[in-house]
Amino acid sequence: MDKLELNIFENKSALKSISWIQILVMIGTFIVLYLLEGFVIQPTGSALVGREQFGIVGAVFFIIALFFIIIIVHEAIHGIFFKVFNPEGKVNYGFKAGMAYATSPGTIYTRWQFFIIIIMPFVIITAVMVTMMFMLPNPAYKYYIALHTGACAGDFYYLYLILKHKHLSYAVDTEVGMSLYETKEQTI
Repeated sequence: MDKLELNIFENKSALKSISWIQILVMIGTFIVLYLLEGFVIQPTGSALVGREQFGIVGAVFFIIALFFIIIIVHEAIHGIFFKVFNPEGKVNYGFKAGMAYATSPGTIYTRWQFFIIIIMPFVIITAVMVTMMFMLPNPAYKYYIALHTGACAGDFYYLYLILKHKHLSYAVDTEVGMSLYETKEQTI
């Protein structure tokens, strides 16, 4: 059985990849939403939510506060799914090296359980924001969705590793990343 261990906080190559993923995903998401908005949604309101009510400084603080709330909800969703697949597992939350995280150290998950744990914050938050974009049209949603999608870069990197290792048997969440365990197919 092969083991791949990822310490996300010390792996400079992984951090560089995540940074590039973040930039590309944010730009790509913004472009897609900009085009979608132009063809499907009739924008109303200000590009910066709250600019009229709070002024530009207030609007910036509003956006920053909203982004932190989204990050907290994002990590809470990870925590909920850690508990769904292992109710007895302990979930820790923190902030390190510029990244917020949720972890259930030492807990073993199947490949698909870990995949679901990692992808669900992106799926749920994006679905809510896209729904709101259609129900309460405002040009600011494309910024929030693009920021959140970019903030999911670490999750996308984990998903890439899980999908790349086709013979992955299980994953163990760690305080600093994850350990992936692969079994090689035996040939006859």
